Amino acid sequence: MTDALLSRLAALETGQVSDVLDEVGLFHHALSPSLRPLAPGKFAGRAVCARGAATAEARHPRPALPGDTLERLVGPNTVLFIESGDFVSGALLGGFVAYSLQRRGCQAIVTDGAVRDADEIRGYGLPVISGAVVPVNSSRRFRLTETDVPVSLPGTDGRVHVTPGDLVLGDGDGVIVVPAADAEQLIADSEELARIERAIGEAMRAGGERPDVFKANPRFNHIRPLGGGQ
Repeated sequence: MTDALLSRLAALETGQVSDVLDEVGLFHHALSPSLRPLAPGKFAGRAVCARGAATAEARHPRPALPGDTLERLVGPNTVLFIESGDFVSGALLGGFVAYSLQRRGCQAIVTDGAVRDADEIRGYGLPVISGAVVPVNSSRRFRLTETDVPVSLPGTDGRVHVTPGDLVLGDGDGVIVVPAADAEQLIADSEELARIERAIGEAMRAGGERPDVFKANPRFNHIRPLGGGQ
């Protein structure tokens, strides 16, 4: 079911899904524009999550995870989220790691930290959204400490909380997170919104005035509240 939902989600635009999420009261779903893509690209996937910290921040830091942790975490149709505490003093990953994750089916990487080998990663066609690009290696400065845990990254208003298994959509407008528990309903209502917007576009190209066309094609009346309400 998740793969089928991902295919349907991938056919949508982030703006359409964002409007639906807003209508049902899930406001904190879009990542901050301060997290920037290395190159334009669209992706959809299931969230897998990791967290780390600067090695000098804690008196008794968690032990570092094994070096192949990220490879074991990702799989087909996944989007890797790494919460770093906005760590940009060194790159959390570079070209070799990105290529290795892509080979395992990872669709994109999203982090509030820094990355490097930007030109190399662009050549792979793997979408990477990060807080910064730097040349410095983080191996002596940062360690991964946890996986399969909820993470939190900067959002357009507040923080975006990501739980492993949530669905993720990214395109030229940004990245949004769709809670897995309600994904079926939210995607279905987004698909109906996309149909309505196609009708609006066709009517306007046929000469219709925008206020009249909008009135004849209400965009949000079909969106259902979460929890089975009508």
